[in-house]
Amino acid sequence: MKGKKIEKKGLIEALRRFLKDDFSLVLAFVKKDGFFRTRIFRRELEDISLVNPVFHMNTSVILRRIFTQDLKMIAILRPCETRAYVELKKLAQIESHIICGSVDCFGTVPSRIEPLSFPEEVRELKEVLDKSEDLRNACRACSFKSGKYGDFGIRFDSKFNWWFVPYTEMGKALSNLIDGEESELPEELKKGEEGKRLNFKSSLDELRSDLERCVMCLNCRDMCPVCYCVDCLFNKEEYVPKGDALMNLALSSEGIEVPKGKEIYHMIRMYHVSQTCVGCGGCEEACPQNVPLLKYFKGVSDRISGVFNYVPGRSFDEKIPYTTFEEDELSDAED
Repeated sequence: MKGKKIEKKGLIEALRRFLKDDFSLVLAFVKKDGFFRTRIFRRELEDISLVNPVFHMNTSVILRRIFTQDLKMIAILRPCETRAYVELKKLAQIESHIICGSVDCFGTVPSRIEPLSFPEEVRELKEVLDKSEDLRNACRACSFKSGKYGDFGIRFDSKFNWWFVPYTEMGKALSNLIDGEESELPEELKKGEEGKRLNFKSSLDELRSDLERCVMCLNCRDMCPVCYCVDCLFNKEEYVPKGDALMNLALSSEGIEVPKGKEIYHMIRMYHVSQTCVGCGGCEEACPQNVPLLKYFKGVSDRISGVFNYVPGRSFDEKIPYTTFEEDELSDAED
């Protein structure tokens, strides 16, 4: 596999060339006054950052339902965000000319503990995050941290040199804007990633106990990149009764707990995203009640991933299991 050994300024210059078109945008991270955020750049690339150690949300949430045919966009995201983008492409939730790639990730801390001081140099940043006690649970459980997903990757070798690696024809189009010749990648960047599964042993009683704190704000749904239904079941009163519907339910029984429908909401959502969950932990970060959602959603997703040998977002070519049918499927699956 080949790529281009680059410097940050060389990549930024290539992005500037891309932005000369009036209908071109760059989606990337920005660092300003010590804070990291996400920004859509047009024409200028002021304060752009290619790494972001602070997690606010899975940025692919804002890429859903972009169908503008004239739009051209380059998105530079974390691996979990790019894997969600790949799943959304398969699910026909993105049709625009978007080139999305991933940057090697060293983990992230929650945005609620900002401001924090992080070094600019990549080697030093990795050292800080490796020792951080604030690293998110999702990052501790993640085994897909390399920029190997999407249309291109921005990789760091063992000496922390930067490499741009195209994976698709769209990635090659961006590579053509970067000065320099392709060369063979260092061996450590050719290695695959061995996904480890989360040890899921939680019982339904434990789930029910954890969900006691849920207030049905639906933040976890709204911040999940692959929970994309426009007409959500839980916008309807038969699942989340309100007003007179809730009063009628109370009057026809011996009384009810509110909010109503917490268990069915989470179970249905878990079912809906079980094959496409990328384990980013966006749901858990969005929860105001600190419900430990990751261990359930990623736990179920990892078990299903093992059954079907399917990793969400690993490849554009792999079909999501529920979109396929094989007659002898699951013959060797465990109960």
